[in-house]
Amino acid sequence: MNLKQEKFLFTDGEEHLISDFQKEKGYIFYFFPKAATAGCALETVAYNRYYQKFLTAGYNVIGISRDNLKKQTKFQQDHAVEFPMLCDVDERLCKMFDVLKQKKMFNNVYMGIERSTFLLNNDFEIIEVWRKVAPVEHIKTVLSAVL
Repeated sequence: MNLKQEKFLFTDGEEHLISDFQKEKGYIFYFFPKAATAGCALETVAYNRYYQKFLTAGYNVIGISRDNLKKQTKFQQDHAVEFPMLCDVDERLCKMFDVLKQKKMFNNVYMGIERSTFLLNNDFEIIEVWRKVAPVEHIKTVLSAVL
């Protein structure tokens, strides 16, 4: 898959090239398991709190989950999220970035998103990766990496 040419569904209800959201240096993709859950809300609110600092550093933040448009849009509105959020319902990006992992909850085994963050340049080359991150604590680490 070529990220420069693929379009994805965002919470404005439109399909966009990711480069439509390009900033001077690149992107921060953060993959989260499920909208409207406690950990994902904490992480999203924290990214939103530091969003202007990421922009000033030349990076746009894009939140990504497998949630559908309705759920992801409500989540974005409920938390007054300023940055773009992508609905990866077909799991194209999840598979490309290898964030779908086997999980287990209450003896149920399923495939879910491993909370992960990727720092990319404008050519979509990965600069740094953080996997299995805590919802809030890693955001300052990501911010330090871009400043």
